[in-house]
Amino acid sequence: MQDKQVHFFAKSACRVFQDSDEKKQLWSLTLAVKDLPQGFPYGPNARNADLTAKPAKAMLETLKSEPQQFIYNNNGIMLVVDSLQAKRVEGGDFEVQIKYIEPNEETEDFLGHGVLNGGHTYKTLMHALYGQHKRGEDYSNIHQAHVQVTVAVGIDEESVASISRARNLSKAVPDYALKNLEGDWQEIEAHLPQRCRKNVIFKPNEFDDNSDNAPKYTVVDLVQRLALLNNELFDFRKDSHPITAYTGKGSLVSKWSNQNYEHVLPLLPDILWLEEKVMETHEALNGRSNNGNDKKIVISKVSGCSNQPSTLITGRTFKLTVAPPFVMPVLAAFRLLIKDGQWISPVEELWDKYGMMLVDRLWDTYKVEGRSSAASFGRSKSTWNTLTNIIAMQFVQI
Repeated sequence: MQDKQVHFFAKSACRVFQDSDEKKQLWSLTLAVKDLPQGFPYGPNARNADLTAKPAKAMLETLKSEPQQFIYNNNGIMLVVDSLQAKRVEGGDFEVQIKYIEPNEETEDFLGHGVLNGGHTYKTLMHALYGQHKRGEDYSNIHQAHVQVTVAVGIDEESVASISRARNLSKAVPDYALKNLEGDWQEIEAHLPQRCRKNVIFKPNEFDDNSDNAPKYTVVDLVQRLALLNNELFDFRKDSHPITAYTGKGSLVSKWSNQNYEHVLPLLPDILWLEEKVMETHEALNGRSNNGNDKKIVISKVSGCSNQPSTLITGRTFKLTVAPPFVMPVLAAFRLLIKDGQWISPVEELWDKYGMMLVDRLWDTYKVEGRSSAASFGRSKSTWNTLTNIIAMQFVQI
C-alpha cells in the first residue's frame, strides 16, 4: 500500500460529524470543479464509472451548457480517506490536505481509499477538465461549475465495504416520477375513473409498497394503453402500429407530450372497459369449442398465459392471466374507429360488431404463426397488421 497526499483549495470546508471515539469523521467540502484533484482511485466504489451512461451524458451536457447549475443538479462525490486537515486562508477559502491509502499489486484485495460514491460524477469531471474531447465538446466555461464533496475520514476496511454497498444500492428515480413532478400526468389523472385511482401509482412510495393491497400498476401502464388508441402517433395508413406499447413502454413515457395524446385522453375510461371485454372473451373461449367449430382454445397452455387469477386496472379480477400480446393488438385495432377524438358509434356497439371477431382472428393468427412465444408474437408486425386490417377493410371513411 502507498500513502498519497494531495493539497487543494475549497470554497468551504466543514466537519459535519464526528464519532464518539473522535476517529471517524464526515466533512463537507464545496469545490470549484477546476480545483478538484486528479488521481483519486475508484477502488471502494461498487459501480464502474462509464462516460457512455445516461447520467454521465447528462452531466457533460450541463457542464457544457449550464455549468453554474451543476452543483444543484448533482448529488456530488463521496471520498473515503485516512486523514483530512483544513485551514482558512486569506480570501476566505480553505486549504485542504488529504492523505489516503492506495493499494498496490501486493495488496489488491484491499479496497483502498478513494471514490466511495459518485464515480460517474468524478470521471465525468475529469473528462471535462483533462480528457480528450470530440468535436463539439466545449467545456470552456467549466470554471463556473462547483461540486459538493463528502469526505469520510478514519473508516476501517470492513466499514468501507459495507458503506460502499449501502451507498450504491439506491435506485434511480424512474422517468414517470420525474414526469409527475413536472405535472405531466394531471390530464391522465383527471380522465382516470375515480374507482380506478387507488389501483395506479403516479409516483414512487405513493402507497405502502409492502401492503398486500399495494397497486400493481403505475401511470406507465396508462400511457401504454393510451398509445394503443393513438392513431396519430401510430397511423395505420402508414402501416404504423403501436408495437412500442408492448416492447418499450418506457420510451413512451420519456417521449410523452399531452399535445400528442389530447385527442385520446378522454377515451381512457373506454379503453379500460374494452380491456375488460377482451378478457371476458378470452375467459369465455378458454377450453371451449369456438363458434360451434373444432377450434378449441386452452389459453392457460399458451406461452405467457396461465390459469392464475389476474386483476385489471379497473380492479376487476379474472380467473386467467392472459399475456399482453393477446390483448393489446385487439385494443389497438379499435383506434381506427376514432375520429376527432370521438368514437364513430357508441363504443358498446363497436365492441358488439368487432370485438369477438377480433379476438377470434387473433387466435387464428397465433396458430398460423406456428404458436410462437408470446414475446415473438407480440413483436410480430403481422400480428398487429392482421387485426387492424379486419376493421380497415370494412371501414373506409374515418
